[in-house]
Amino acid sequence: MKFTFNDCELDTGLFQISRGGVRQSLTPQTLQLLEYLIRNRDRVVLKDDLAGAVWDGRFITDATLSTAIKEARQAVGDNGRDQHTIRTIHGKGFRFVAPVAEPARAAHPAARSGQTVLAVLPFRCLGSGEDNAFVGECLTEDTIASLSRFREFTLLSHRTTEQLATDGISNAEMSQAHGVSHVIEGSVRRSAEHLRVTVQVTEAASGHLAATEQFDRGGGTGGLFDILEDIARLIAGRLGSRHGEMAEQIAQAAPAGRSRSWDTLRLISRFYEYYRCYDPAIHAEARDGLCQALESDTESAEGWAAYAMLLLEEYRYHINPRPDTDALALCAAAARRAVACDSLNAFAQMTLALAIFYQKDIAGFRDAAGRALALNAGHCDVLAEIGSCYLFLGEYDRAVELLDRAIDLSPVHPGWYHYARCWLYASQGFFEAALVEVERVPMPEFFWYQAHLAWLHAELDNMQAAARAVAQMRQMFPEFEQVALQELELTNISAEHGAAAINGWRKAGLNIATGPSLTPP
Repeated sequence: MKFTFNDCELDTGLFQISRGGVRQSLTPQTLQLLEYLIRNRDRVVLKDDLAGAVWDGRFITDATLSTAIKEARQAVGDNGRDQHTIRTIHGKGFRFVAPVAEPARAAHPAARSGQTVLAVLPFRCLGSGEDNAFVGECLTEDTIASLSRFREFTLLSHRTTEQLATDGISNAEMSQAHGVSHVIEGSVRRSAEHLRVTVQVTEAASGHLAATEQFDRGGGTGGLFDILEDIARLIAGRLGSRHGEMAEQIAQAAPAGRSRSWDTLRLISRFYEYYRCYDPAIHAEARDGLCQALESDTESAEGWAAYAMLLLEEYRYHINPRPDTDALALCAAAARRAVACDSLNAFAQMTLALAIFYQKDIAGFRDAAGRALALNAGHCDVLAEIGSCYLFLGEYDRAVELLDRAIDLSPVHPGWYHYARCWLYASQGFFEAALVEVERVPMPEFFWYQAHLAWLHAELDNMQAAARAVAQMRQMFPEFEQVALQELELTNISAEHGAAAINGWRKAGLNIATGPSLTPP
């Protein structure tokens, strides 16, 4: 959120204030104090109010409060004599008196720019039997991926739309809360001989029906992919431009590298389910199942890409590790197969970029990441995974840019989407702000969430909280203290940035073993 007053612009997201064109960083305390005064500028704010909002209800002395107010005034170019921005109401409290302009509330950046924001709700599976549920999963995921390649459209992530559907959010509420312009929903009915998909497109704010269509095909996987292309053409034709780049994309031939087996599609849907919940049991099922399915369904780009990502999870996060298995080499081979099957598949190009990154070919990573983003800069998974690699490289501005875009597309997202801002703030010494970012979406079962808590709490001298996180770390990864340097080396993190985390862990009580230096900065 940005607030403009006098010659200042306060950016709460970046913990910065610009005054007279000169930008400076703020401490979390000064930012919280200014934001609270601004948001409550219609009244006098009492000392107890500030203690509750800024100091979490802890007792503060008058001297502490006076120092904090002085620092806030200095940040906005005010002082105790003039009080043109923050006024002391003697015997009462304080009031923010400068006129403030704040942007009109808009749920989604794309809505502010006039883009078409689409929410593809999970396709419902009709008929008996749970064996067909994965077909609806595949239709939902592939429809989002297919439409997100059109630059005129912005697609909310599958993770987000699934939560919206679960919560029973109405179309009008989606429009107001997320800037959704159109809602896409549908159903699928499958038998051995026949596949029927019904699709409906509704204007979110008005409820007017924009399009509806029923597609009937034979019972093979080819029919499903034909329907997916028909859905993309229907929606792009109704909601997008009939000319220019979108028209050219609509006219393109169907992508190569399609799955020929329903079992492969079922396992791909299980991968996406794992990617939303991080359940190790689903990981093992999908990884081992795809390994077998791809022996016969050899041209499935999505299958090879999903398999590559599951192998990467085994390598980088030690999910279901197997002895004497080079998971990274297998990951790279699968990613190359995915790209060979369909070089225009952005997710396949992303998996190749990640494999190359972990193989420490940074120049190759940049090339492959550029291809993935050029193919689909609206795919939240592509944005988030590539953004995380830039985080590890210490390129925080690029990492934050990509991950912030991923958060825009996926308001419901895993906590690691916030780690780029966490490291950015920590690199500036703003450990409290970094901790706020990590805790925005808690992931207590994720080892690196606990590792961040231990580091940041220790830097803030919250030693009891740091000790709790350390206990969790030791329970989840008993060998970590012996291999911490190797774990950081695995991510290509530089010596400078890795040392900051190691120092925090040692403050927290972890006995980090010494060893070879990390990647040179």
